[in-house]
Amino acid sequence: MRTLFLHIGFHKTGSTSLQLALSRAGDQLLAEGFEFASLGKKGNSSGAIDVRKSDGRVSYALNDRFTELLGSSRSDRVIVSAEHLSFLHEAGQVEAVRRICRQYFDHTVVIVYLRRQDRQAISFKQQAARGCERDRSSSSKLLGHAPGAFPSLTDSVRTYYDYCAKLQLWSESFGEEALRVRRFNAADLKGGDIVSDFTSLLGLKAELEPCRINECVSRKEFLLSHRLIGLGLDPRQLNKLKPLMQKGETRLVPARNTAVEFFQQFSVSNRELNRLFLPHPSGQAFSDDFSSYPEVGNDQLEFADIAEWSADFFRAGLREPYALRDALLIEPLDRLSEAVGPESVEGQQILSLRQCLGETAAVTPEGKNWWARLRQRKRHGR
Repeated sequence: MRTLFLHIGFHKTGSTSLQLALSRAGDQLLAEGFEFASLGKKGNSSGAIDVRKSDGRVSYALNDRFTELLGSSRSDRVIVSAEHLSFLHEAGQVEAVRRICRQYFDHTVVIVYLRRQDRQAISFKQQAARGCERDRSSSSKLLGHAPGAFPSLTDSVRTYYDYCAKLQLWSESFGEEALRVRRFNAADLKGGDIVSDFTSLLGLKAELEPCRINECVSRKEFLLSHRLIGLGLDPRQLNKLKPLMQKGETRLVPARNTAVEFFQQFSVSNRELNRLFLPHPSGQAFSDDFSSYPEVGNDQLEFADIAEWSADFFRAGLREPYALRDALLIEPLDRLSEAVGPESVEGQQILSLRQCLGETAAVTPEGKNWWARLRQRKRHGR
């Protein structure tokens, strides 16, 4: 009888650490009768799921590599880890996974780790800030590059964070008894980390050494990367700036009320999640303690930031650094205008300044994206 232990994520729940630990412990696993099958040396098999974006909507599809991966396994007990499986949100997609698993295995155990939506979203959007190009990574495709710590609540984002609806699909295809749903929180994990918790779930005797992976980005890299990608800056230009961004040490944190507001968007789903899969005293599947967030956040680009950071545009040798600086000033100007009222005397002065900056940012003869977007915003901003 063959059994597949299928780890499906979610993203930003220590999957990379788990995959590295499993790949490095191949001999230990084999000694206990387990085979860790993966598509890459680092243990991640998410390449079996295609992520595409068209007309603003993100879609996902299982590809042939999943069948090839399972077909190449040999042991009676096999482990596969692919956090992109958590993207799947249609019954037919999950059923396709079940059919393929059934071709090679008598039994499948589906293991999933869930992180409270606000915490997961901040971390996942940090991942999108590590890149230099819009829609290059799955995190960029899904979460986008809007201002602030949290993504805009598009249909795709709402679907992704509806944990309960997704688990119901997996339960319907594989059976409720096949699911192992875990809360990604140190106090809830055996041993305090995902590697120890995962090995405990499988009944492994070997102690796998957790791999500490630091994927955090500084506040500077987060804010500048998202804004410059959003403006359409040439990725090669942004790549020049990356080393200077990464010197920042301040961490980005949103205000408490914005974190609570984001989490509450999924309250209906979380109540069902609590009832069906992940009970918690809060009734919301996760802790309702938000005290780790400050009253005032630092997740918006401010004038002082631009004054300090724009010197890096010159140090990095970017094209048209003055125009780039002026383009960045638009966002805080818009917030200031909204705060004072666009119809007030101060608001009218801000509008005039915005128009001047828009023209300054539009004079660059090279490239084709970020200043064109700025001009379009200016015309539509009246």
